[in-house]
Amino acid sequence: MTSIELDAEERVGQGLGDLALELDRLLLLGGCRSRSSRLMDGRDARPVGGTLARMGDFGTDLWRFAPRAGADHAHDRRMGWSRIATAALDTIIGDGCAACAMPGPPLCDACLHRMPVIGAAACARCGHPWPAPCEACAQCIAGLAIARQAVRYDPPVPEAMRALKDSRRRAVAHPLAALIARTVPRPPDGAVLVPVPLAPARMRERGFNQAALIARGLAGMWGLPMDDCLARGDGTPRQRGAGAARRRQQVAGAFTAPHPVPLHAVLVDDVVTTGATLAAAARALRSGGCARVGAVSLARVALAGVGTRVG
Repeated sequence: MTSIELDAEERVGQGLGDLALELDRLLLLGGCRSRSSRLMDGRDARPVGGTLARMGDFGTDLWRFAPRAGADHAHDRRMGWSRIATAALDTIIGDGCAACAMPGPPLCDACLHRMPVIGAAACARCGHPWPAPCEACAQCIAGLAIARQAVRYDPPVPEAMRALKDSRRRAVAHPLAALIARTVPRPPDGAVLVPVPLAPARMRERGFNQAALIARGLAGMWGLPMDDCLARGDGTPRQRGAGAARRRQQVAGAFTAPHPVPLHAVLVDDVVTTGATLAAAARALRSGGCARVGAVSLARVALAGVGTRVG
């Protein structure tokens, strides 16, 4: 056997050994998520490009972390294979549940069952959850013929949304879309799903539009078309933490319809707080010629009374 073959065999053996060690460490971690930044130690610890839930990312990370020919020390070579082992674990196991961090799918069954689904006690027009059902209420959203949300914005919904938007865990969008599809009535044939767009600067920062990910999942589950016919200007400040009046002011004129709009549009968004964003988007659709606008969203921030926030 040549020296090159011996060296290759030694590397493979060391890599398998490191993989076994990483598996042992993962078992010791118990309920912690399998994150490369937690598994790697000391000066070599750094994230492996975020969630490696898709095999398409795996080859790239193998190449990035493989030991280079110029590695002079056994420690450096071992750490290279350790990074490969860690990438393999993240690829196979993923980051775990976005809400409780237990190893497994992006949202575990236990957390999905804990989602506070909005039942029949809601406004028939806007879907706001109330102690008793009603035909319309003070929280109805201007410009929408009907709006529906799957759950209240109560735990574990905020944790799941932070994982999707702030931690950029795109895989969380699919189970959230499935939750909407199971709990919200399907729009009629002829309706077109229109995701609420992000501002270009926010899109560049995040890398994706969470509403579009949810809308794409719903389009497949409901068998309805999706159309990115709306655009959003770059001057819109962040909506988080703003009150109702400030939100209305911030999104006034934020949306345009540069492309032809459908006759029946159903806006798709992630969380409804005051409804100001949906109302502004509905105005843009109607200005473009849309005859009927509805909306479906994952969650609604529930109010105890007019202007009194609970969630």
